[in-house]
Amino acid sequence: MRSFTLLVPWLLLAPALAATRADAAPPPAPAREAAAAASRVAIVEADADDALVREAATRLRAELGAAGFEVVSVPRAPGGGDVRAGLERAAEEAGAFAAATIFRSRRGATADLWIVDRVTRKTVVRTVEVAGAAAPSVMAVRAVELLQASLLEASLLEADARPAGAAGAGVAVPDDVRRWMAPARRRAGMAPRPQRAGMLAGIGVEAGVVALASAGGIGPAFGPALRLSYGGGAAGGGGWLPAGLAARLSFAGPTLGPALEGALGKVSVRQELALLEAVWALETGTSISPVLSAGVGGTHLFISGDPLPPLRSATGEVWSFAADVGAGAGVRVTERAALLLDAHLIVAEPGAVVTLGGERLGAAWRPTFAGFLGLLVQL
Repeated sequence: MRSFTLLVPWLLLAPALAATRADAAPPPAPAREAAAAASRVAIVEADADDALVREAATRLRAELGAAGFEVVSVPRAPGGGDVRAGLERAAEEAGAFAAATIFRSRRGATADLWIVDRVTRKTVVRTVEVAGAAAPSVMAVRAVELLQASLLEASLLEADARPAGAAGAGVAVPDDVRRWMAPARRRAGMAPRPQRAGMLAGIGVEAGVVALASAGGIGPAFGPALRLSYGGGAAGGGGWLPAGLAARLSFAGPTLGPALEGALGKVSVRQELALLEAVWALETGTSISPVLSAGVGGTHLFISGDPLPPLRSATGEVWSFAADVGAGAGVRVTERAALLLDAHLIVAEPGAVVTLGGERLGAAWRPTFAGFLGLLVQL
């Protein structure tokens, strides 16, 4: 009976203890990560002895917190000093995209709202009436509107219009700030500029010419080239590929060049190649993009001999496995078309050696240099 009596209080207390432990448990990892990822706004505390200013700052902190931002309070530097410089310094030190402060004006019946944002590098000041019981709420709402007005232009700027690091550019617009600004853009009757597709984004078809020249003396030879590509990039599909990266299938040939001549006659050479490449186009925010590539494929070399009598004509061919690397640049001519110029180094195994009557006339693919010039159109 005694043991049963001791057990009853534990049974009654267990749910309460479990609830207490659950309440004390730290938030789950996704919640912590979401809080850590929120953009930060710094509020510089001023006029700490003014009850109205303190109440307005508290309401502003609540407004920004409700918008999903992390709000940090920063004490005003001793001695005051330049307000704008103090706000910029507070935002930078706190890692915030914007900073705000509220001062009671000298006339007493108004208050000055100061907003500085690091995205546009602008400082905006507005004077509001502080009369009435609703004055703190009005000041907080006006401060939020002031911040939105300052950020409205920046939220419409795209990365291709102002590359990171360009002169005059502030910090990048965070994603949660973009979402917060969406209603303001709609109220202003403005829509964000659609982000330009990457140069190799989506499905692309390129037609042009190729030039082949071998270090072994074959070429230069010229012929048609056709390329098909599929890549990732903004507004361009290729969702399973990172932006700027593309897969490309290249066909070149038949290429024709000057015949190889020897003491016993001459030999005509025809070459073709096919490559499967990984291609990366670096978006620079301008019309020019560097392009790098690497791939594997196959080559074909066909020869036709025209010897002097009494030797007879003969033909031959060599099929080889090839590897290549390339570099070049693309220049946009329209939003969906670009000129591409790139050079490649191609090595194939087995190599091809052309002889006539035992005389060596040339060799191919050890290595061969290739140049492509084409017009790329995104479908």
